[in-house]
Amino acid sequence: MNVEILNTGSELLLGHVVNTHAAFLGREAFPLGLRISRQTTVPDGAAIGTALAEALGRSDLILVTGGLGPTSDDITRELTAELLGLPLASDPAVLAHIKGYIESRGSAMAPINARQAMVPAGAVVLHNPVGTAPGLILEKEGKIIVLLPGPPRELIPMWRDGFVPWFRRRGLLPPLHMRSWNIVDVPESRLATIIEEPLRALPGGETLEIGYCARPGQVDLRLIAPAPAVLEAAALLVAEKLGPNIATVDGETLEACVVRLLTERKQTVATAESCTGGLIAHRLTNVPGASRVLRYGWVVYANEAKVEELDVPTPLFAEDGPGAVSEETARAMAVGARLRARADFAVAVTGIAGPDGGTPEKPVGTVWIAIASDAGTEAVLKTIKAERETFKNRVAQTALDLLRRAVHTSV
Repeated sequence: MNVEILNTGSELLLGHVVNTHAAFLGREAFPLGLRISRQTTVPDGAAIGTALAEALGRSDLILVTGGLGPTSDDITRELTAELLGLPLASDPAVLAHIKGYIESRGSAMAPINARQAMVPAGAVVLHNPVGTAPGLILEKEGKIIVLLPGPPRELIPMWRDGFVPWFRRRGLLPPLHMRSWNIVDVPESRLATIIEEPLRALPGGETLEIGYCARPGQVDLRLIAPAPAVLEAAALLVAEKLGPNIATVDGETLEACVVRLLTERKQTVATAESCTGGLIAHRLTNVPGASRVLRYGWVVYANEAKVEELDVPTPLFAEDGPGAVSEETARAMAVGARLRARADFAVAVTGIAGPDGGTPEKPVGTVWIAIASDAGTEAVLKTIKAERETFKNRVAQTALDLLRRAVHTSV
């Protein structure tokens, strides 16, 4: 089945709103056996009708987002009905829902809201529990058009509670099978060299779809297969070939992995950050349940803060000392954070993000990362050549991976 997404809304193309629909629908469609083949974004107005007509000529299922509101620029339902030659009529149940929803929030329904109750003949109505715009499913000559509201808070529950059950009842496609791994310390080209030929040599390996996605500090390896047995054999081979370089599996983030491991072991962690400005703690606290494992987080950008907050020895910053960006300082930060937080682990980072501040001995991109635990303190030197924001992201990624390894190997 050829599947296409059509996103509507001038705000998406003006950059006022970030378009998250393609990512959400791509992830959610896969378990249904659906693969998105194309995604198009058009402004409000007549362009919607033109793009929809083009999509109907090449796709079996078109997922349209936006343009179902009450205002004059919301014309997706009208253009779709016109394209399919279907009359529109007010649906009493939808109108009652709209009126009740608005009144439950202390307002009176405006006359223009009645437009949202206009439903093309023969359409399946998708209930909107958190808004006024209903979704619509229309079928004609073997083609399916699904109209979904633009706001994600409305689109997501409507997709999961409305469209997905409807589609599964149809039994149109068998599910697809996918596994993914986040690989660290192996460049994308090297990863392909290690893994691709052995995967193809497996029984059924010719049916595998192999994909790579390079990200700051890691490469995502993705395998898709029509048969689960092929995928399981491939997973065993990936584990054998890449072992310690596998950071996480099946979409788990590094921070979620760290929180999970610490929770399982009933252990805790503290963070001490200079050049990352709190990004490591930020990522950890994005994970539900992080409060059980993260005890303290320090952003100690100035040398004085490192001394006052973490008991880093002052002589390290003297003119003849190793300085803020050094193994000694990173170790002292990690040890100080662990002791002050009374945590099982502490991770510390100190580096030169740039674009200024580098020297011949310590160029921009130099960073020391230290992990302190009962087993001792380990420090690692990295050179990460990237603009400031990417540098911070890659340092945080590397630090979280080092923390993951330390927790994983702890007794």
